[in-house]
Amino acid sequence: MFISVGAVFSAYLGENSMKKQQSCSLRGLKDFDLRAQVANSAVSVDSFASASLTAQHGNFQRLFLDLTRVHTSFDFPSGSKLLSGITSVACSLYNSQVPNVEALQAICPRASLSFQQQIIGPFSFRVDSEIAIDLKKDWYLSVKNPVFAIEHALQVLWSAKAVAWYSPMQREFMVELRFFET
Repeated sequence: MFISVGAVFSAYLGENSMKKQQSCSLRGLKDFDLRAQVANSAVSVDSFASASLTAQHGNFQRLFLDLTRVHTSFDFPSGSKLLSGITSVACSLYNSQVPNVEALQAICPRASLSFQQQIIGPFSFRVDSEIAIDLKKDWYLSVKNPVFAIEHALQVLWSAKAVAWYSPMQREFMVELRFFET
């Protein structure tokens, strides 16, 4: 399992620095973050977090179906959006109201799922997709932007691979040569 937490620090200088004002509101879904603003400059700070988990069985030692890998990742909303959504939901529950659907969706992490299976020798098949939570539909989970790929591990170039992938939603096809550090 891999967890990363980070922060974003932005500094703006000049006439158009931070023209868009954001306010702190318990009723709406306005974002609020740590911000300081003076005449022609502004500073903004926010945070982010993600978590991922990879499980693998096998490692290309046999000719057929030796590698199976599943990778999931969750990208949590920025600290300001998460805090704003939680505040809105808590305020609704405190007032015995049904929480706003947009506020509930704002606190849900974005998820992605990847499945890879060796076919034969150095060739493997992979499917990547985003899993979206949409509370406005009957089916709360939906698959978004699936990508199908055939990979060929290039053993001559150590950790390089040739990848041919297709995205039916974007109608894109590409062949790539990917190099990784060893």
